[in-house]
Amino acid sequence: MNGRAHPDILGELFRGEHGSGPVAGLEELEALIRVCLPKAEPGTKPNAKLLPLKRKPNATKRKTTHYLREDVFDGLTQAKDILLRLLPDGSKAKASKSNLVNHAVNQLLREIEEKGLDGPLVKSILGKIE
Repeated sequence: MNGRAHPDILGELFRGEHGSGPVAGLEELEALIRVCLPKAEPGTKPNAKLLPLKRKPNATKRKTTHYLREDVFDGLTQAKDILLRLLPDGSKAKASKSNLVNHAVNQLLREIEEKGLDGPLVKSILGKIE
């Protein structure tokens, strides 16, 4: 141990200076860690946000390439065609495949923020649907 008034317990641990015996102050350090941890009520799950989404109000578009299963690609094309038939002439641009994918991904991100791992989409992705 060095000659400082307040020993550097963590420094000693990281440097391996504690030897094989007990480390002075280790119990106090563990107590401090326990005090600083957030208290969870029994039987409840913390609903912490998994993704701190950074939303840009006027986000620009970026070109990206992702592989889709053939059935998903065909479904995306069918959804676009159906929406093109349903939308009035001035709104047909809303039925683009890019717009449909943007809406689907935004829905997934909203679910992750609101429900965490308990959302049906997330459970389906993780293979946890009963």
